[in-house]
Amino acid sequence: MKLNPKISFVLVCLIFLVGCATHPPSAVAFMTSKKQTTPQDTLKTNVQVGISLLTLGTINAEQTNNNHSIDDELNAEFIIQASLRYGYLAYGFGFQVQCPFGYIGFASEHFGTMLWSNIFSLMSLFEKLGDKNSNLFSQNMAFGASVIEQFKVGKETTVGLTQHISRTLAPFEENGGDFDFTSSRLTSSYYYEYGGGVYLSFPISNQTVGIETRYSRNYTYKADQFSLMVDFVF
Repeated sequence: MKLNPKISFVLVCLIFLVGCATHPPSAVAFMTSKKQTTPQDTLKTNVQVGISLLTLGTINAEQTNNNHSIDDELNAEFIIQASLRYGYLAYGFGFQVQCPFGYIGFASEHFGTMLWSNIFSLMSLFEKLGDKNSNLFSQNMAFGASVIEQFKVGKETTVGLTQHISRTLAPFEENGGDFDFTSSRLTSSYYYEYGGGVYLSFPISNQTVGIETRYSRNYTYKADQFSLMVDFVF
């Protein structure tokens, strides 16, 4: 599938205007996005779709947040994201659970940087200071940054290292697990985290399979978190 880069960039901007992001997006999907190889591709870009399964485990939690336990938060997520490339500019959008997110960054063969955010980070700039009834966006904004290094092992297998820091939104079970986005209090919470990980990616037929592991220090809960993400990039 091919799209004009100007149109696809507008779509990414629209995604930034809705929803909320959760955990850092897949580094494998970001780094394996295709770039133009011929002059005829300079005004077009290929779209790659990645599907990921994320599991999350937490140990040594010392604090609670917003009157709920970290054990109440979802520890498994389904993620889908579309990655695009225009030269070394990589960008895209996706969904984690029911939450859309957008991201953009630099991606080369051996190095990448990725930024992601949601509408709440932007809309919080327009909230009135000191207005207690107008703090929805600042309470629920999420954003982050990743630095990625990768290198080839053999002809087709890739090993990568990641480092990230983020303000993460995490959905948690409330009212029987229902997510009430119409109320003034969303059934989600945020925490600050930083950490790093490693991934392995390799081709199978015309697809790329990735396995990502990540350690994060949850600064808000004073907890250690470990995640495993399995990626399928088409």
